[in-house]
Amino acid sequence: MENTRQIVPSEAGRNRSSIFRDLLSDFRFSVCDTPAGVGRAIEVRRHVYRDVCGYDVPVPDEYDERSWVLLAEHVGAGRAVGSMRVTPRSAGALEAEQYFQLPALLQVPGVVEVTRFAILPGVRDGSRLLPAIALGLYKLVCHFTRQVRASHVVICSKPERSFAYQRLGFTSTGLTARYTKLANTEHELLTCDVRGGMERHRAHRYWEFVFETDHPEVAVPARVPPLGIGFPRMSRGERLRGTA
Repeated sequence: MENTRQIVPSEAGRNRSSIFRDLLSDFRFSVCDTPAGVGRAIEVRRHVYRDVCGYDVPVPDEYDERSWVLLAEHVGAGRAVGSMRVTPRSAGALEAEQYFQLPALLQVPGVVEVTRFAILPGVRDGSRLLPAIALGLYKLVCHFTRQVRASHVVICSKPERSFAYQRLGFTSTGLTARYTKLANTEHELLTCDVRGGMERHRAHRYWEFVFETDHPEVAVPARVPPLGIGFPRMSRGERLRGTA
């Protein structure tokens, strides 16, 4: 995998008055390193995917055993409010490969897939001008994919929402497929080239937010947690809960 150079913000960048500086206040974003944290993130996903969206999809599923789980929390309320999953291809085939023949560039161990993005309804940032929970998870996943030295990030999106990911630096592959597990809805395959530590994205609109603004609310782990924390201890019944 690529060597990752440290991105050091300029002093001017650190001290600049920014619309991003207080955006994440009241929240905390972390890569789960305990079964309890993973469980809280999974409950957010279960509620959003099964109860809100009505998808007949297992929560958790077989990919959680070889993935990292990201968690967003509202600190004041002591409540989990968002989650996301990162699956490395080095640990096995990606979920996207159930539906897509990946381009050769993406059939390598350095690729990671981001899936199961979920934010609880009713806590979508209130009157904030920018979506704090979504952007906080985005900032965390940017730093974390650098930490694991990913070469590319893959994501699948409904076509009508793909523009949002393209604004975050993703590029469409032009490939679409129907996800039978998600109500047979059409999804588009997008990717982001993060080789060279994301330096090629320095002109991106959110570069200042991700790399030039200090946010103690975003907790990048000192070392990468093991994959699948909490899942080896779960019974088969727990893994299939909610699939009937």
